[in-house]
Amino acid sequence: MSSAVRRSVPVRTFGDPPPGYVGVDFVAHSGTSSSGSFVQTMVLTDIATGWTECVPVRTRDSGNVSVAIKQARSFFPFPCGA
Repeated sequence: MSSAVRRSVPVRTFGDPPPGYVGVDFVAHSGTSSSGSFVQTMVLTDIATGWTECVPVRTRDSGNVSVAIKQARSFFPFPCGA
């Protein structure tokens, strides 16, 4: 995200955390219907640096999400607690 956008969008944080604290969101690739199985992208973004990693997840059951988090954490260039 550009600096200009960051300055123009009010964001409430609790101090400036060091690298390793991430926000997580999912993007569904289901087209016009969210029924059945479809690939989703789990997006992890480091709060301090903006570093972002994306991992595909077939379903959002706890087992698949846990595996995806572990995989994504290994991609960050610094220790990451998701």
